[in-house]
Amino acid sequence: MPEALPARPDSYELKVGHVHVWRVPLKSRNIDAGGMRAMLSEGERERAGRFAFEQERARFIACRATLRMLLGRYAGTAPERIIFRYEPGGKPALTGSGGWQFNVSHSRELAAIAVSRHDAVGVDIERIDAGFPRDDVAADVLAPDELEDLRSLPEERQAAYFFQLWTMKEALLKAAGTGLSIDPVAIRIRLEDGAPTIVSAPAECAGASLHGLSLDEGYAGAVAVLCAGAHVTRYQWSP
Repeated sequence: MPEALPARPDSYELKVGHVHVWRVPLKSRNIDAGGMRAMLSEGERERAGRFAFEQERARFIACRATLRMLLGRYAGTAPERIIFRYEPGGKPALTGSGGWQFNVSHSRELAAIAVSRHDAVGVDIERIDAGFPRDDVAADVLAPDELEDLRSLPEERQAAYFFQLWTMKEALLKAAGTGLSIDPVAIRIRLEDGAPTIVSAPAECAGASLHGLSLDEGYAGAVAVLCAGAHVTRYQWSP
């Protein structure tokens, strides 16, 4: 069972260096896709229509509508009036945001939405898949010392460790907003009892705070903030 999280913060006026991360369930049976679809832009509705499977379409609609509702609470505007733009590296941002920053990740029936004020933020979650062919891709994602750490673990712990490192690197890359221009191998992370230390990283990630993110059993996750000593608080989304 996932850890019980508060349903809302005392205030949506975030201080600099503070980040709210929202756990958003995407179970199809709980999704009011029709009502949520009305909040989306024409482009988002067109994108939803391109999904081949109804389940995936419903999850996309729920994730985008929830993002709009949450950002509306922070920015003080109606969800349907939120206007997104995309930065050169492909990172989504708000038009006329007043400094609000956000990032989104979803995997199967779970999404995570991170919101900050002024500080660039990235979030990533992945379902831990013991059958994933990590040996085929690990060398493209992990530095040699990270590979050594991974392979020194018992086999039953390797999948969770791999996905934890993966999500941490993805969160840092998403916070930096550089797209695919940074090689994930250039980011080196050491995990001690689950707590991450950034051993080395490109200048775009300098001074970042990195936190492991536990949102549900069987998932790995991380949130990165481009400021030192960021404070992260988790919440459970409830419309």
